[in-house]
Amino acid sequence: MQVQFEYTIDDMVDVQLRVLKRSRAARSWRWRDLVMTSLLTGAVLFAVIPEGFAGRAIMGGIGLILGAMLYPILNERTVRRRLRKFCEEKTGSSKTFLCEVELNDAGVHTKSNGTQIIYPWDKVTEVEETVGSVNLYTEFGGLLVVRKRAFASPQEQDRFVELANRYVKVSHPDSESNHPS
Repeated sequence: MQVQFEYTIDDMVDVQLRVLKRSRAARSWRWRDLVMTSLLTGAVLFAVIPEGFAGRAIMGGIGLILGAMLYPILNERTVRRRLRKFCEEKTGSSKTFLCEVELNDAGVHTKSNGTQIIYPWDKVTEVEETVGSVNLYTEFGGLLVVRKRAFASPQEQDRFVELANRYVKVSHPDSESNHPS
């Protein structure tokens, strides 16, 4: 089965953010930076408030909470902006790209931007449907996102997901936990 769709730099950024959200290393960086931002905000507010110790301690506590609340928002904006700049540097700023995805016995074949990649089925670990895509996760944190606009109908998407799940199941006969559906 073969499908194709156009994608943009915003789609590329979205995929990279999804990969980062599943990464244990990136998750540990986010936690470390959240704690550091929270502590730093609390320390600054504690230091600049001229009130007595109780007032400074209260403001320091507020700073801890404020830092913890603001960090996720600011971090995502910063990471998104940096990823966008990186993708634009590599591909140009206003391009759309064509992605072709084919499922067959050998694996998932992708063709995009002059590059062809084949993911053997034994390296595909999960097939996931989301609101806007079908995601195929591979070993070592790889991700192939097939946008829903690639499918002519919901039935075609269902056949794609069913076929992908069947191939994954055959290539991982001892593991039933690969498929949440």
